Amino acid sequence: MKKLIYFSILTVAFLCVTLILLAPYLLHLKSKYGFLIYFIFSPLCHQISERSFHLFSSPLAVCSRCTGIYFGLLIGIILYPFFTSLKNLNLPSSKIFVLFSLPMGGDVFGNILSLWTSPNLIRFLTGIIFGIILPFYLIPGIMDLVRASLKINSNLMKIRNENKKLENV
Repeated sequence: MKKLIYFSILTVAFLCVTLILLAPYLLHLKSKYGFLIYFIFSPLCHQISERSFHLFSSPLAVCSRCTGIYFGLLIGIILYPFFTSLKNLNLPSSKIFVLFSLPMGGDVFGNILSLWTSPNLIRFLTGIIFGIILPFYLIPGIMDLVRASLKINSNLMKIRNENKKLENV
């Protein structure tokens, strides 16, 4: 079950990265599906063209920082089983999360405070660093959520079976 959950998470992340890269190509072909992909990602990213990488003369479906986060997330999911067991539901120290968040957080605040304007490559790289750590918190959380859901379903089945036994008496 844990492998199925892991590969489901990996598939979703791969699909997201693929859609991000596919959107400008579909837009280039004037396909309505390209617009749909941009629409799907619009609540998740500002999609400012100047802050995005471009393919086929169109921006990717998300900005360069978000592209880095999605790529980092995919890389982190791929690396996850090499660093910890799928059975391990323990989260890494919050210090590790802060350490991986600092480059992006510092860059974001530096841009907000107009101390500097980061080029897209820096936005992308700080996004990757942040994205790589996310699976080490998300995967155990999703695994625990599924485990709890299965336990609840199991308990509900027991209650239903007990009720049926009582009704038959």
